[in-house]
Amino acid sequence: MALVGELGLRPHAAPAPGRRPVPQPVAVQDPYARVADPAYYRVTKTVTLTNTGQGTAYGVEARIKLLPPPTPYARLVLTGASRAPQAVVRDREGNEVAIYQAGRLGPGRSFTVVLHYQAESAEVFYHLPVALPAYTTTAAVYRTFTAPALEAAAGVNTGAPAIAALDRALTAGVDDPARRAWLLFHWITEHIAYNYHLVPAGGALAVLRTRSGICSDFADLYTAMLRTDGIPARLVSGYVTSNGDGEGGFHQWVEFYLPRVGWVASDPTWGAYGYFAALNDNWHIPLYDGVGADVAVHWHYAAGPRPYVAIRYHYHFAAEPRPARTVATHPLYTRPLPAGARQALPGWLARLWAAVQHWWARLTTALVHLLAGTS
Repeated sequence: MALVGELGLRPHAAPAPGRRPVPQPVAVQDPYARVADPAYYRVTKTVTLTNTGQGTAYGVEARIKLLPPPTPYARLVLTGASRAPQAVVRDREGNEVAIYQAGRLGPGRSFTVVLHYQAESAEVFYHLPVALPAYTTTAAVYRTFTAPALEAAAGVNTGAPAIAALDRALTAGVDDPARRAWLLFHWITEHIAYNYHLVPAGGALAVLRTRSGICSDFADLYTAMLRTDGIPARLVSGYVTSNGDGEGGFHQWVEFYLPRVGWVASDPTWGAYGYFAALNDNWHIPLYDGVGADVAVHWHYAAGPRPYVAIRYHYHFAAEPRPARTVATHPLYTRPLPAGARQALPGWLARLWAAVQHWWARLTTALVHLLAGTS
């Protein structure tokens, strides 16, 4: 299956229509996530920058989200890359982001990066403990993922009066954050309908008003409700290889954070099918966390005709049998830098340094294979 999209495409995978069982709270046993029935996929991501304007673009720099934070239910491994990035950074959401410096792009010229992955996705069921300790409200995870400003511009309306009032009505007197998370999830399942015409509502407050939306609206609303209720939450942007009817598509779901347990995956769009603290399939492949674009580009230009650097991306997903051995990360993948850090080098020097890193990685890989063959 293949997908071609323009920058800014919001996920829209829909569950296949069917019987709607009443969701039930997950049985509470222990704090561990249990996974089963993994499936394996080959993924190719192609990103092309094209100057569609009349002038020359200078200092073209693309930031491409490479890998999401690790989860117990999915594993994404970079196995190949057509170009080495000049740097890799970790963003606020924990994604690893490659920085590519394309330099100068004249009118009609393009710059392409092809990334190859192996993906593993499994069913996951979270057995949540009966009693949970209180949140450490000074911890970074709490402060970051309950902040009203986080993704507010993208429609996650944390702390909005209408959402705060609804939260109070649903969770008043309930101390257990897992139970509160389920009450919020259950309300969405019962009161928000999926728009099978794929018309987005446009964010948490909008879907609360219209009571209809697509997966990004469900995820925006659930995230906003969780954060407003004091439960850290983050959005996951990814791909589902099936919707129950064999159709795949971009999709968005939610992870909320519980003390001692960590991040717990839930899919409010498919909530009628038992997706609280569980993903009941091996179709969910996370690509990155957050609602921002997975590719961003910056450039500047001189006086005269203006350039415009358009971004086009293409994903291809193909199922494959269980690999005979664990796939190692490709040597073109450079070592991540600390969060917010980057290589402060001129473009030509950064490209030279990336070439040296590439050469050294290939040399060390060849030596490892040579030594393995003589042992």
